[in-house]
Amino acid sequence: MNANQLVALAVLVFSAAAQKPDLLTHRPGLWSLPPQGDMIRWVEIHNLGGAKQTGLFHVEVLGRRRGDPAWKVEHLVPHLAITTAALRRSIVEPLAGLSVYPETFEDAYRLWQKAGGAAGKRPICESTVDDCLRALEGSRRE
Repeated sequence: MNANQLVALAVLVFSAAAQKPDLLTHRPGLWSLPPQGDMIRWVEIHNLGGAKQTGLFHVEVLGRRRGDPAWKVEHLVPHLAITTAALRRSIVEPLAGLSVYPETFEDAYRLWQKAGGAAGKRPICESTVDDCLRALEGSRRE
């Protein structure tokens, strides 16, 4: 390999590394979250197209304990409305698999809509997924 070929290869490698998938374009909309203890966690975006226009994502927070079979997924939060900035602060890297059937999310999303979520009467996560999960846990205890 000559010097020109090495330079061309280096440029390709560096440009590929710099082109990380974007939150608004990565399909299938699966992103890892920082692990919590032995729980591997991720979000699944259910409105990728709509979020591009509104800046509001509707996600499901999922998890699986290390060592558990792939099918043993826990629905940690069936629906969370979250801003683009908050979701960007929360995610670690894109994922290619781990999608689940949407029924649990869809049921929770319908409840959110019925409770006035679309009219601004329900909270929207504006910090990070972890901060909002802690707030949800706190409100459930009260």
